Amino acid sequence: MWEILAAAAMVCFGTYYFLNKKKHRRIALACKAFATAMPGLLLIRYALRTGLIRFGTVSSGSAGAAGCQELSGISAAAFWFTLAAIVFYMAADVLLECRFVLGAVSFAAGHILMSAGILLGTADAGSFVEAGRVRFLCFALILFCVYAGAACFILRSFIPHLRAKKLFLPAAAYIVVLSMMAACAGAAGLLRGGVSGAALALGGISFVVSDVLLGQNRLGRRRSLVKGAAVLVLYYLAVYLLVISYLVD
Repeated sequence: MWEILAAAAMVCFGTYYFLNKKKHRRIALACKAFATAMPGLLLIRYALRTGLIRFGTVSSGSAGAAGCQELSGISAAAFWFTLAAIVFYMAADVLLECRFVLGAVSFAAGHILMSAGILLGTADAGSFVEAGRVRFLCFALILFCVYAGAACFILRSFIPHLRAKKLFLPAAAYIVVLSMMAACAGAAGLLRGGVSGAALALGGISFVVSDVLLGQNRLGRRRSLVKGAAVLVLYYLAVYLLVISYLVD
């Protein structure tokens, strides 16, 4: 029920932003960030419901540690890293419209934090036994090469422009970080399996496709409204799926 309400709120906030980003810029940017916040609120609700975080209570000693160590679907460390990633994504939503490079840096920081959350969540789920660790590394390496290679191939025509603007290295670094996060999500999803694993893997893929389309739209001579809408839909879908993967079996 709450997952459906969060998805509906993302659609409403995202649609308002897309339709009003030029007429009511400040409100539209706030709505853009609010849409990204919805999966974070789902995660917080889950943490409160399962006892990971409690407002108005102070836990101490071994009892507190035991009570706050792990959720049924996500550990304490994975929870905080994932939540921090969403906060950076929200900041990037606004920064991207004001200072594109700073927005990209904020997104990159979010990807690193999300990767840490995925790795910790996978380890805590018991998937990092000897064989599982090797399989994870193999899957992640293959997916990283696929995602980074596809992004570079699709955006190859913009390399001269990026070099002229001295943005080639930052752009390449961003693709590396993005591909790393998506590869971690894909590898963890393959190990986890089921609906949860599929959501995690699809979340990573959606982020890559969204950012590649964003690069095409930003660097191309003409900006496409259709591509702009696709970027937004895939971005919100990515954040939602990455979070919802912890909340479903």
